Amino acid sequence: MSKFQRLFSILFYINRNRKVTADELSNEFGVSVRTIQRDLAELEQWGMPLYSKQGPHGGYTVLKNNILPPLFFTEDEGLALYFSYEHLMHYQTLPFQTEIKAASDKLYLSFNDAIKKKINEIKNHISFWTPPQKVSAPFLNDVLVSAVSQKQIEIEYEGKKGKAFRKILPYGIYASKGLWYCPAYDYSHQEDRLFRVDRICGIKFMDAEVSIRTNLSEWVSKMEEREQIPFKVQLTKNGVRECKSIPSLAEHITLHNDGTGSISSKIPIDEINYMARYFYLLGGDACVEEPQELIEVILSHARAMLDRYNH
Repeated sequence: MSKFQRLFSILFYINRNRKVTADELSNEFGVSVRTIQRDLAELEQWGMPLYSKQGPHGGYTVLKNNILPPLFFTEDEGLALYFSYEHLMHYQTLPFQTEIKAASDKLYLSFNDAIKKKINEIKNHISFWTPPQKVSAPFLNDVLVSAVSQKQIEIEYEGKKGKAFRKILPYGIYASKGLWYCPAYDYSHQEDRLFRVDRICGIKFMDAEVSIRTNLSEWVSKMEEREQIPFKVQLTKNGVRECKSIPSLAEHITLHNDGTGSISSKIPIDEINYMARYFYLLGGDACVEEPQELIEVILSHARAMLDRYNH
């Protein structure tokens, strides 16, 4: 067995057994204890988190985290993985942010000079752009831990009416347009609510028993089953172009021969206020025909704007 093969075999052996002695490794791999000690020192240089303890009950222990077996990628697979990491780094805050950066750096260092040169060239021609948000979400990992462990938490949340304490059970987290959101059960209102994670100012884990069991996927399915009402809108050419940038609208656009378009679909009742703000900003490029509730909210925005400028 070559030294290279032995090092990987030792890595797997320690990872599997968690605690070993130099004598045990020496017998297992048929080399001297001194050779094993040199091998372990080299593995530590590779980044394997080893802890050594002297004495009759001593030995070597992996400090934390299982070491994954080595994976072999083609050049294109390595590039795809590297630029996937690059895309994630556009977010101000990420779960496992330090680990993602470390993994990206390890991957880059593993490339030969030719591939590194290719990466630097590609960087000048590609970007997975996410709208930059200069807001951090310091409690993002805590919210994720709460969701995965199904632990109730008390948060200090900055809403429209100022800061308030809320007891919630997070279902998960998701990112949209550079921001992180957390759907959760709000015990104060006894219903599901959606929270911006960057607006969480403090967090405390509770010991209360949890009777609700759900996750992000189940919440998404529930959202798709909400009560909906008919929705119709006429679009100019520019209105078509703007609505194509919204996935939930783009799939329902019917194009006309002259380049204009229309949408005939359904929308959840609780999204009327959100849709009103969007179509109000489209101005004359969109004309909502129904529902009347949506038209009324758009008109209220227009009247408020008119009053503001008339005074």
